[in-house]
Amino acid sequence: MKTKNIIIVVSIVFNIILITYVFWRENHLREIYSGLSFGLQGDLVQLESTITYQMNNKWNDENTVLEKIEDVTEGINQLMATGKNAGIITKSQENDLWTLYSYFANFPTFTGFPNTKLDNDGINELIQLGDDLRSAGWGTNVGYSSDWESFSMKIKDLTN
Repeated sequence: MKTKNIIIVVSIVFNIILITYVFWRENHLREIYSGLSFGLQGDLVQLESTITYQMNNKWNDENTVLEKIEDVTEGINQLMATGKNAGIITKSQENDLWTLYSYFANFPTFTGFPNTKLDNDGINELIQLGDDLRSAGWGTNVGYSSDWESFSMKIKDLTN
């Protein structure tokens, strides 16, 4: 009888430790996922600086801007796929990413050939995009945070 009680106590303690570990691990994965937004935010900063560079150089290579837009959309897709595959993306995070993806879907895309020429309307849209990115907090020499709440607020600022 005494051996049976010891086994039950050890089993309960082991289960408590195991459950605590699972919750701790899930929380840790969510923090890592939130930090992955830092890479996407880096792409957004690079996009803004590329637009500024093209403005200063009379848009002699607008393809670099279109490539950066593609980098951003690929980063969005990567974050969404990683979150879904790991089962750690929240509905709010998914909505943020869809909002950002929809926003960038309105811009010209990179065709893979470095011969795209934008008209004045396209260039003006990209100039406005650069201004919007900077005002949202994604620009050269503008700090940004890796937490999702800050990222979400900047997405709302950009898309509204």
